[in-house]
Amino acid sequence: MPSYNFADQYKAAGLAPGPEIIRLRQAPFDKLRKDIGSNALLDLTRLYFGLPVPDGTDWFRDAFLETDPSFSMLDNEREASVLSACLLAAALEDGNVLAGLAPVVTALGGNRTPLVHPEFVEDARQAIAANSVASRQKNAADVNKIKQPAKGKLAASVDVLLTAPDWPKTGEAIKLAGSESFEASNALASQVFSVISPLAEQVRDLREEVSMLWWYIGGWSRSLDKPFADMDVGLAALMAGLDLAHLTQGKSGPAAAPAILQRLVIGSRSGGDEKISLRSAVEALPAGVFQRLAIPKNVSMVGDICPILTALTKADDIGGDGAWLTAFKKASGLDATLTLSPIELAMQVYRESLLLSQVD
Repeated sequence: MPSYNFADQYKAAGLAPGPEIIRLRQAPFDKLRKDIGSNALLDLTRLYFGLPVPDGTDWFRDAFLETDPSFSMLDNEREASVLSACLLAAALEDGNVLAGLAPVVTALGGNRTPLVHPEFVEDARQAIAANSVASRQKNAADVNKIKQPAKGKLAASVDVLLTAPDWPKTGEAIKLAGSESFEASNALASQVFSVISPLAEQVRDLREEVSMLWWYIGGWSRSLDKPFADMDVGLAALMAGLDLAHLTQGKSGPAAAPAILQRLVIGSRSGGDEKISLRSAVEALPAGVFQRLAIPKNVSMVGDICPILTALTKADDIGGDGAWLTAFKKASGLDATLTLSPIELAMQVYRESLLLSQVD
């Protein structure tokens, strides 16, 4: 979705505000795009889906009021959704992975539909995959960047002083020695850093890949310390998604994440494509193991955006056997009877965990 073509986006949403209104939207849009942060991206995602915004939308409304005093959040829900989708698309174009991750997570495998432009969710999913590939296509380290230091002027100055001692010139020679030493050290440090930095990134990626490889080969849940094959498919999907997120170092994770989870969770199981209710998957978690899941406490800030992790948290706080259902619905706006396929459930947990790691 082009983030800058307001006319097309308004028209696709069934709105016709006119060229003057579109012109008035450009300056505040550019200002918001420049200063956008993680909390703003979450609020934009809520506006895109028509969800309540816990801390209010004054920051969003006031930006557009500066150029158009008639702008109102009460009457312009669909327009706010259009502008939010455009801002998310713009942030995604600017390289902010969270701008794509948030709407994909909020869509919950098709259980939620945004007010406008539902195709942006798929665009965001593809952008995340592209970022996963691009983030691992780094330039090779070039040791030839480290050069021998250039010959300085100090030696010539010392030769002159040896034949005709002169205290003022001696002082200048000492200053020159210090200056040349600093410049040489600074240049060497820059050269070494330019070589070490890509090497460090490559080592990080290799460590991530090796850890994921051994985890995948072992087929063993790090969270529950038991084989995935011994678990109900819904519980296996939850634990596999969490485990993979804990092993992920980057913001978007490996592009092969869906394939890894598909083969690990479903494998040779029969009926692997059957839908699973969220309630049955959550209540399959054994008692007393919640702390092993290492779910960040900031999940309470995004109960509506990260419903799976919220469900696990509420079930632990309140208890199973349905006691947690009311609190879950209040926090997420969803019913725990919603269903997902095993791979959808695993990827949802995985992406929710990645999102939480990027929220302030």
